Amino acid sequence: MKLPYDIGNAGDLLKHGVLAEFVRWQCGLGIPLRFMDPFGGEPWGHPVPEVERRVRALEPSALHTAQSDIDEGRYYGSGLLVRRVAKAAKRTAVVLSSDASAPRREQLRACGLSMLDEALPGLGTASGRDRYDGYDAFEAIARVAEEGDLALIDPFFDSFVEQRAQTVVPQMAAMAERAAVLLFLLNENPRSPAGHRFDALLHDHLPGAWRMTCPPLQGTRVKGESKYHAEVVLAASLLRDADRAPDASVLRRRLADYLMHLASLLGVPTGRIELRVVGH
Repeated sequence: MKLPYDIGNAGDLLKHGVLAEFVRWQCGLGIPLRFMDPFGGEPWGHPVPEVERRVRALEPSALHTAQSDIDEGRYYGSGLLVRRVAKAAKRTAVVLSSDASAPRREQLRACGLSMLDEALPGLGTASGRDRYDGYDAFEAIARVAEEGDLALIDPFFDSFVEQRAQTVVPQMAAMAERAAVLLFLLNENPRSPAGHRFDALLHDHLPGAWRMTCPPLQGTRVKGESKYHAEVVLAASLLRDADRAPDASVLRRRLADYLMHLASLLGVPTGRIELRVVGH
């Protein structure tokens, strides 16, 4: 199937850049990491030349270090990215992944990733469905998450803001009481009624979470960048009282540097890609 986007596009660089910096930071704290990705997708793909150029230019970020095979035409997805970030930090991460697509599951397995629903039996079928469902899996993950766990919610072109946010955001809040969760979504119109409802959900359930947005880009040679606002929301027990916690302030500075570098690289005006704290 020909995808309507190029792997490693601006949204991926936002998502994977934040993910990589958080993983490197947690590894630096010496806290064991278990990464759970219920929407695993393809483990890696072939980037277009513009994506290769951008990744090379993102040195010295954690993403640049983990995507060291970019010159060989390989851009890693979330599961392999996390494993490589942890390895670079001289740590070992438990990476559990799955996908509703059987071919993608086999691709993930072939790359040495453990299957999420096999490591934690019953995940993905909480609603009585026979087939695996990533949202069911996250609901179950949120119930069993422990300190050191990190879950990624990364639905594939789903209408998350309109159809899923009202259920998933409270689940994120429950998980963030004990662990960490990162949400990546494509928001077509943040000023729509659905967009305003999403803002209110974050304000009510995830005050203090970190939110980062990349606006649509016009005139690039990379598919999948022109229509949506790519958004990342990061919530974690480790980030509470970030203004007073020295360890959290280290991560915040690293992310601010990465986002400034990314904005410059993408030709986005200063301030359009920056870290905002929900409710502040």
